[in-house]
Amino acid sequence: MNTSLCDKRWNGRPTDNHGWINAVSTQGWACRLDADRSGPSTIDIVHAGQTEIASVSAAWQSLSPILHRVSAPWNGEHVLVKIVQSGLMSIEQRQQTTTFGPGDIAVLDPQHMFNQSIGERTRVLALCIPKSALRERGLRHRFPTVSCPNPESPDVGVVREFVLYMASQARKASEPLLARLGDQCLDLLDVLVNHRDRSGPVRSSAVTALRAKQVIARSLGDPELCIARIAAELNMSPRSLARALQADGLSAMRYAWSLRLEHAARLLPGATQGEIKTIAHQCGFASPAHFSRAFKERYGMTPREYAANHKTTSVDGPQ
Repeated sequence: MNTSLCDKRWNGRPTDNHGWINAVSTQGWACRLDADRSGPSTIDIVHAGQTEIASVSAAWQSLSPILHRVSAPWNGEHVLVKIVQSGLMSIEQRQQTTTFGPGDIAVLDPQHMFNQSIGERTRVLALCIPKSALRERGLRHRFPTVSCPNPESPDVGVVREFVLYMASQARKASEPLLARLGDQCLDLLDVLVNHRDRSGPVRSSAVTALRAKQVIARSLGDPELCIARIAAELNMSPRSLARALQADGLSAMRYAWSLRLEHAARLLPGATQGEIKTIAHQCGFASPAHFSRAFKERYGMTPREYAANHKTTSVDGPQ
């Protein structure tokens, strides 16, 4: 029997079938409910820094991304990591269907059409991750088809449990701590997104570049970050590190400064003058004046001008 109201809740607020479909649509999904069967469905969304965490419990429905929609929160620039906690989830893509059970993980790119189906009540934890965060860490960020990390891998299992634990504590942790946990989660994602076997050996310089990018991404707020400190964390000499990075077309400190400015640009929209000074220190600049000069050279305007010009550009989530 299909009823209009069947115990659906969006971030704790009760809604009916029509409201559920509309709320899902505002997130960039086309939702189809089973015409003959229904069940309770809930979703709770929190943010951990750059990562959105959605805890979903749903039944008898299917989802597919609405492609080329400007209002979709990913707008082609996010990757989804879905962990099945209970029940079954099926992904149909390019005429192939993959079924995921408890403990299985699916990595998906909403730029590429797929259909996700759920029957009996199923619990899924979904991470919505900016591709920019993966690129900054030198990680794979394109997934034309669903990627399935091996659930039997010990490393995959450890990362999965870390993500699930972080999500379980999300409502208890302060916003700054949750952002730090989110950054740690991003640093561990290479285990899930770079798991595929590669043809031929991986160049040692490429591995060094990846590890250096991860160190830099973790240390953006350290104004004393330098190639010697990066090399020390990687247990190699500065000269060896510079040589390996050069072979991969990378300069450690140019990369660090570029990353700092990009991170600052994400934080600036709508910031006050006092907040701009805080952002400068958070991004590892020795002084607000240094930050202002570097930012203007990169973006053609001062941080204050950028904050004012971009304060209304962020897309709000569903109310």
